[in-house]
Amino acid sequence: MSIKSLNPQNDGLNIIWNDGSFEIFPWLWIRDHSENEKDLHPDSKQRQIDVFTETPQDSVIETVVDQNSKKVVVRWADLTESSVSFNLLKSMAKTSNPNAQALNNDTCWNYPSEIKTFPKMTYDEFMSDKGLKKWLMYIQENGFVLVSEAPASSEATKDLMERMAYVRNSIFGGFSVWDNKLDNPDDTAFTSLAIEPHTDGTYVHDAPGLQTLHCLKKDSVGGENQLVDGLAIAETMRKEYPESFRILSSINIPGRYIKTDTYLEAMRPLFRLNDKGKVIQVSFNNHDRAPFRLDNKMMSQFYEAYKIFHNLANNKSRQFEFMLEPGTVLTFDNWRVLHARASLTGYRQLCGGYHNREDFESRLRLI
Repeated sequence: MSIKSLNPQNDGLNIIWNDGSFEIFPWLWIRDHSENEKDLHPDSKQRQIDVFTETPQDSVIETVVDQNSKKVVVRWADLTESSVSFNLLKSMAKTSNPNAQALNNDTCWNYPSEIKTFPKMTYDEFMSDKGLKKWLMYIQENGFVLVSEAPASSEATKDLMERMAYVRNSIFGGFSVWDNKLDNPDDTAFTSLAIEPHTDGTYVHDAPGLQTLHCLKKDSVGGENQLVDGLAIAETMRKEYPESFRILSSINIPGRYIKTDTYLEAMRPLFRLNDKGKVIQVSFNNHDRAPFRLDNKMMSQFYEAYKIFHNLANNKSRQFEFMLEPGTVLTFDNWRVLHARASLTGYRQLCGGYHNREDFESRLRLI
């Protein structure tokens, strides 16, 4: 859309778009959102103007459409100017409450056969100029990506992760190397035991956004990895079990992590929704679920709903199963995809770490 004309009114500036539609922007909103250098810092993009302590300005001398600079300029009675870009006006053309970015349910998959373009690329392709964009889009569309032909080293894996963003620190450290033979493992992931489908970090308020895993050394039998699209389960339950979907979207489920010097606990619904009812996060870990109690009727309904999700997640036909071999790096969306592992015998060494969700979303916006 482009701006056809301006019509100043008492309550604001009426902008008429070239398609005949119009939008009235209040004068205070225009002043508050001015993108002049003195009002919006050109480098930090932080607001410098404070409309709440200055003298209110709604007396307008002139409004001008600057087609060359693609902005609307308003000159006020105090002889100051405010300017707002066409892009900002277009993006704000429809009023709505800010919404968290929803997961992409256009490409969610109930079964591995529904993955339209298998998300796999080589390490050299990832390290090329356009490689990061392709890697990000694979995760955005399918919830995971595999990078093959990677050097089987922790250094190369860390380089891969840091090409996206810095590695997040957690109670397990930052970028880490570990094996399944630790003397005192503080998590089932550091053992040879089977692990059911789950998401990480249900016991922290801000669960990791992405997780990366790379098998460096392998002398074992078993240990197959499984991935399940939690978003697809959410949308299935929304259609087929609407009441259970509502319950899992509204009841806060606590998760906890307890060790000698650490006691972490956080809670949120299994399906976290934005104001439009879109799923923005799937959070499920039956291993780390903390004790909690509702009234007896609601507790029974919760167990019924939770069982439906649990059984769908553990349905083998929904799981993409593969063996993580040295040279293949897995990264998945921990807010969408559940991961699991079969039990194993023998020795296996892995490395990897987490990225913050906001850094993943930042990269997506930039491309």
